Amino acid sequence: MLTLNIFIMGRSYQAELKTAFHRYPKESMAKNWTEEDEQFIRDNFLTMTYSDLADRFDVSTKAMESKIRRMGLKKQEFLAEAVEAVDPTPEPPAGPVPAEEPVPTPLESIQAVPRRTETAVESAEERKARLEAGREAAANEKERREVARSDARVAKAVKRLETGMKSLLQGQYAKAAKDFEAILKSPPPAMGLTARARQYLETCKAHLERKPPAPKAPEDLYLHGVMQLNAGILDGALEAFTAAAKKAPNDDRFPYGQAAVYAQVGEVEAAIEALQRAVDINEANRIFAKNDSDFTPLRVHKEFQEIVSPPLEEESA
Repeated sequence: MLTLNIFIMGRSYQAELKTAFHRYPKESMAKNWTEEDEQFIRDNFLTMTYSDLADRFDVSTKAMESKIRRMGLKKQEFLAEAVEAVDPTPEPPAGPVPAEEPVPTPLESIQAVPRRTETAVESAEERKARLEAGREAAANEKERREVARSDARVAKAVKRLETGMKSLLQGQYAKAAKDFEAILKSPPPAMGLTARARQYLETCKAHLERKPPAPKAPEDLYLHGVMQLNAGILDGALEAFTAAAKKAPNDDRFPYGQAAVYAQVGEVEAAIEALQRAVDINEANRIFAKNDSDFTPLRVHKEFQEIVSPPLEEESA
C-alpha cells in the first residue's frame, strides 16, 4: 500500500492508494498458458464444468470459456460424434429366430360378419289356409261367448261380479265378498267367471283378516264404528258403538249409531229404543233420522214416525 502526503491550502493530508492488483479483477491479468495446461483442458473439458476448470487454473469462469473457444473445443460436436459412433442396429440373437405369431385382422364393422338367416318359405295356398283357420277360430269364439251371455245364469253372474268389483274398489270388502260367494254357490257355465269370483273373494278375505289395533277412546271407537258400518261389517260397527256408549253415555252419536245398525239387521225394537235415547239427548236427531237412509226399514213403523215427528207443543205453537 502506498502513502502520499498532499498539501492543500497549507495543510498536509495523507492518502492511501490501492495497487492495481486490488482495483481490477483477475481476468484483466493475462495468464500464460502452457502446453500442459492446454492438454489438461483437452482431456477434461467434457467431464469437468467451466467453473471447475476455472478454479483449477485460478482464473474466472468467463476467462475459462474464452480460452476453450480459442482452442476450438465444443462440447456439442464431441457429443454428436460420440452418438454417431454408436451402431443403432442391435445384434441378432444367437440361435434360430422364432416365427412371429399371426395377428388376427380386426373387422371394420359388425356388418362385415356374415349372417345366417333362415326364412320360412310359405306358399300362397298355405298362407290363405292359415288366415282362414284364424278367422274361423275367432268366429267360433265369438259365437260361444254370445251363447254364454244369452244364458240367464251367466247374465246374473256377470251382474253379480260387476257389483262385487265396485264394492271391492270402494273398500267395502265384506259386501263384495257376499257377491263373490253368491257366484260360487251357483256357478255359471262360463268357467272364467267362476275363476275370477274365486280370486276376488280371496282378496276380500285377505283384507278382512287384517286386524288393526283396537281403538280405545270414545272418539276413535265412533270413527271405527262408522267405517265398519259403511263397509257393511255390521257386527263390528255395533260392537264399536256399544263400547263407546259405555265410556261416554251422554254422547248422542253412539246410540244413534246403534239404532242405525239395528235397523239394518231388522231388529226393530232395539233400533227404536236406541234412537229414542239419541233423541232424548239431542233433539236434532229427529231431523237426522227422518232423512237418513239407514232408517229406511223403520219408516213403516208407527213408533219411528212418532220419534221423528216434532212434539205436539211445537205443532200447536
